[in-house]
Amino acid sequence: MIEDKILHAKLYFNMPEALRAAGGDVSAGAVDFEPYVVEDREVITGQNPRSDKSIAAKLIEALRRVPVTA
Repeated sequence: MIEDKILHAKLYFNMPEALRAAGGDVSAGAVDFEPYVVEDREVITGQNPRSDKSIAAKLIEALRRVPVTA
């Protein structure tokens, strides 16, 4: 859909396929273009730009878990 409706061109590679080929574990939300965030240890990632607020909330939660040292 992105290639046809937005870019009007072919992508060089498909990110989920490239990540899987490199050994990554890729998941996606049930609905395209809806927020979807995954937190795996120190990595927080989102499916698309609409995930920005959810990513920010997860980041703030993660930062609150970090002990403060003087």
